[in-house]
This record gives sequence, C-alpha cells and structure tokens, in this order.
Amino acid sequence: MSRTFTPVDLVQLPRVDSNGAIALASAVESAASKYNDLPASVTEAVAQIVSDRIVLLQAVAKTPSGLVTVKEADRRVDKVGGAFHDICAAWASLAEFLPAGEDAVVLMDRVFADGRKFVNLKVKEEWAAIETKLSTIEREGLTTHIDAIGAGHVLGLLKQMHAVYGAVIGTTVVPEEAPEVRDSKDALLDSIRAYVIQVAGTVKRGKPETAARADALLRPIREWESTKPAKDKADGSEAPAGAASGASTSEG
Repeated sequence: MSRTFTPVDLVQLPRVDSNGAIALASAVESAASKYNDLPASVTEAVAQIVSDRIVLLQAVAKTPSGLVTVKEADRRVDKVGGAFHDICAAWASLAEFLPAGEDAVVLMDRVFADGRKFVNLKVKEEWAAIETKLSTIEREGLTTHIDAIGAGHVLGLLKQMHAVYGAVIGTTVVPEEAPEVRDSKDALLDSIRAYVIQVAGTVKRGKPETAARADALLRPIREWESTKPAKDKADGSEAPAGAASGASTSEG
C-alpha cells in the first residue's frame, strides 16, 4: 500500500474539544507573535490559524457550547480566575526576595487591583470583569510578566473557561457540539497541523538558532494538556467537555 504524507498523517495534535482548539490556537498565535522575522510560509500559516479560530468562535457563539450549564461555567471561571489571582499574589509577596516577584507586583497592580472581588460578581458582571482583565493583558503586553512566574498555562485555561462562560450565559443545559462547530474545529486543527509542518521546515542543519526558534514556536502544542470526557464524581454522568484530563494523549 502506498504511503501518504498529508498533515493528518504527519502531525498528531492533542485531543481537544472546540473550546480547547480555540485556546490552543490562541497559545500558538501568542508564541508566534514574539517573532517579527518569521518566514513568509510560517506567517501565512499563522494568519490561517487566526482566520479559522475566528470562524470557530463565531460557530460556537451561535450554538450553546460544550455540555456546560451556567452554574458549572461560573464555578469553573471562579476557580481558575481565583487561582490565577492567588498565584500572582503569592509571587508578589516574594518580590523582595525573587526578581519574578516584581513581575507579579505589576500583574497585581494592572490586572488584579480589585483583588478577588470579581469572582463574587453576578454572572454578566463577572464575565465583563474578566474580559477587561484579559484585554488589559493583551493591550499592555503583560504576558512576559505572566511567563516569568510560570502562569502561562493558567492564563490559557482562563481564556478557555472564559470563552465557554460567555457562550452559555443565559442558558441552562447545552447540547452536543453542532456539526458546524465540529467542522470549524476540524478546519482549525488542520491549519495548526499545516503550521507545525511549516515551522519544522524552517530548521536548517548547522543552524541551531533555527531549531531553537522552532522549539519555541511549537512549545504550546507540545506541552498542551489534552481534554477528554471524564466521569463526574457526583452522579457518574459525563463531565462537561473541556474538563482537563490531567494527562496528555494524542488524537486518534
């Protein structure tokens, strides 16, 4: 039988639902944004990821998302958002001893000036508060401070939970992902696979700097923790899609 070399054959991505795919794409885009001299082929691949992520976001917004109730989405955002605050606060308390503590002080000042109050707000108010915090992080380029305290994955998780939160506000129970959502997710994952291939193709023998750059560009994908259904401890039913499995598994 003849061999095939399509992106699906060559690249195995983490197992993700639609919200996980959005968060993964965002992480990839963030890593790529740190370089202003990427080859045109990689830049074009990133642009395609951005385009497909927006399409998936729009598809998710049109349909209730991910087997999540408003109460459950609120609980998740409270837990992740509160943990993000606590991590920053803990590092900030060590500013006199550790340089990274100074990064956390900046985050506490610019992102968490209101402390933990946002997790006790009403649903729509809390969503707006978190949206403002995420916008501040992007607008002011605070991701370097977040990376300094090792909270990049927590930020990615908060973005994922926040996307679900916004999608389910005003609903009670949501159905399985609609076909258009699945199709948009598959298109986005195909674009990420194509990106992996383009990045891998930039590595040149005898030029270790190209290997280092490729490693940094692909790190969000390599280190991503997959999502898959898990059993709910309370009633034995399937947990909402997007719950972290705690172990990375490849698709397929």
